[in-house]
Amino acid sequence: MEKEGQCTIIMNPTAGHERAPKYLPLLQEVLEKRFKEVDVKVTEKPGDATTFAREAARAERDIICMGGDGTINETINGMVPVKSPSTFGFIPFGTVNDLARALHIPRSPKGAIRMLETAVKTNIDVGKVNDRYFINVVAAGVISEAVGKVTIKEKTLFGSLAYFMKGATVLNKQKSYHFKVETDTGRVVEVTSTLIAAMLTDSAGSFHNLLPPEDRNKGLIKLCLMHDFEWPWAIKSAPKLLSGMQMGPDFLTVVSFKKAHLSIAEDEPLVTNVDGDLGPTFPLDLEIFPDRLPIFTPKDPVEDRGILPKFSNMHVHLPWSEEE
Repeated sequence: MEKEGQCTIIMNPTAGHERAPKYLPLLQEVLEKRFKEVDVKVTEKPGDATTFAREAARAERDIICMGGDGTINETINGMVPVKSPSTFGFIPFGTVNDLARALHIPRSPKGAIRMLETAVKTNIDVGKVNDRYFINVVAAGVISEAVGKVTIKEKTLFGSLAYFMKGATVLNKQKSYHFKVETDTGRVVEVTSTLIAAMLTDSAGSFHNLLPPEDRNKGLIKLCLMHDFEWPWAIKSAPKLLSGMQMGPDFLTVVSFKKAHLSIAEDEPLVTNVDGDLGPTFPLDLEIFPDRLPIFTPKDPVEDRGILPKFSNMHVHLPWSEEE
């Protein structure tokens, strides 16, 4: 097979509890079979991944990111503004890895690297919130804020289950906000909700199948307005959430759009979580760019149906389990 052009690896050496460098030789070996030239850029501070990605995209080099949600988001924000044929790929080192789940990319570093041997190129939608791009979700609310505070120790011990546990601790502290959604078509929706999530995929916080099938069409941002959570409901619904079973209209309301302005009636700052990292405060301007980003995906994808196929057989994420 004839080799392709050039490729740049962007690696965060602290990703995966500093395990990313361990997988670099294997990644280089795989990519050197596919590309004529491969170079490596190592991040040292916030913003480095964006700079490296921008430079590589301008040179029309494909880009493979080794890092967690923050490094991936930085890389996207370097690539997307550059009109380039560069294809994006990533080796997941985060705890949840929602994008990998949504695209059926193996969530073990070794599996994701081996996937690149035969990976095909496809295009995914990219969203923009104010001046920042995202590829999975923008969330806001007390539960979203709490989930953002999950510690490294909790992630190591419980994996993605830690996010559900952390969210449950603030159920009795949840606060409703009055949201106003003004879409580019002139539609105005006003609703009171405790948690909202503007989604490009059907997976957020490791919870799969959050969106009903009819709302998973590409080319639209799906704004999920979560209904009030109560302890009895949370306990009853936990097995469904964790196993990836479909949530119905009693759980959320979905508003779809290509472009919209979001505001809140409350005169207080409401911070967002963008692809797992701290994002802008309200008000928000959201827009989608359909099929904007070329990306490497598995040639023969295997669907991931949830973090716990059987709730009774609880999976505890351990650091060495990702090496399988």
